[in-house]
Amino acid sequence: MAIQTFGDYAHWHPHVHVLLADGLFRENGVFYVMTKIDIHPLAELFRANILKMLKKEGGIDDSLIEKIMKWRHNFGFSEHNGVRLSRDDEAGRKSLAQYIMRNSFSVKKSTYNSATGTVIYKSKKTQRRSKGGRKNFQVFTATEFIGAITQHIPEKTFQLVRY
Repeated sequence: MAIQTFGDYAHWHPHVHVLLADGLFRENGVFYVMTKIDIHPLAELFRANILKMLKKEGGIDDSLIEKIMKWRHNFGFSEHNGVRLSRDDEAGRKSLAQYIMRNSFSVKKSTYNSATGTVIYKSKKTQRRSKGGRKNFQVFTATEFIGAITQHIPEKTFQLVRY
């Protein structure tokens, strides 16, 4: 399980990635692959437990929970179990591990303009602009960029990856 705090453009977007075995080993050493199932009910249970925990910790109250439960997009709770890797798919395992363990931002996507004191952060994805149109970059002042990337530094001793 890996906790990530970032979305595209280094924006705050906390979420969790989990790798699970899709089956089990029997005592004789044979691995039985589970048939593909709908994991949406598990996501609903996870969401309910997260909201319960947030309420217990004083982070939210019943009125906010009620509003969240009416949201069309499930308050950011989604699930995806469409990627299955075979035991021989070494490249697939490596690619998936790199995706889960990636950094919150990429130096290769960043360009600093010393004349303007701005950082242009590029992405493969496009985003909608408030005045219409689309773009695949975000312009930050140097201070804004530092703020955007440093918000993803975890507290001392906090583990982002759990085995």
